[in-house]
Amino acid sequence: MRRLLQIALPFLAVAACSSDNGSSGGTGPGNPPATAYSVSADSSFLDRTALIGTSLDTKVHVELGGQPSANVTVSWFTAVGSGATSAKTSTTDASGNASITWTLSDTAHVNTLTATAGTGSVNLTATSTPGPPSAIARATADSTLLVAGASTLLSVRVVDAFGNRVSGVQVSWSSTGGSLSTQSSTTGSAGNADVVFMTAPAPATYSVMATAPGLSAISFKVVGF
Repeated sequence: MRRLLQIALPFLAVAACSSDNGSSGGTGPGNPPATAYSVSADSSFLDRTALIGTSLDTKVHVELGGQPSANVTVSWFTAVGSGATSAKTSTTDASGNASITWTLSDTAHVNTLTATAGTGSVNLTATSTPGPPSAIARATADSTLLVAGASTLLSVRVVDAFGNRVSGVQVSWSSTGGSLSTQSSTTGSAGNADVVFMTAPAPATYSVMATAPGLSAISFKVVGF
């Protein structure tokens, strides 16, 4: 029995050492813990509005324990479709500030940019608005057939050079006969401007034109039978 104990003891000691080594944490030199930095931004950078494709100077502030942190690497991440940054990372100065240039996408929507340092992060947003009107197109059928004396709704859509719908554009309407509900209408948030056209009681074919400042005119064919 004593002989058996002498043989077993070395094996128990090895097993104990192996167990101790396996329970060690993952925060050694090869895997340092992230620093609990605080990342913030002034209100002027948190939520902005600008034209599509605009380049915005962007800055965040990094602190540790309530004090500005210098020489800290800040990583910048844009959400899908939210433009691009002048650099993927930047380093804080003596005041704890890190800066980049953020260029918005060419789509009119809310762009999102995230800045991170250690365990801290902050989200910045910028709403990109459409560029100037570039084209006018039909939003309803280009040819309509209806009973003489009846009416129909006609719509056009105004867009910028990237196809973003532009609101606030005045559209003028004219026709070769019949009657129009209005001589002008203004595009709404969907970029559309509407008019109701009524044909005369007798059968006839009409052309209804829509024009907007600086854009080519567009026409609709309406047939009253």
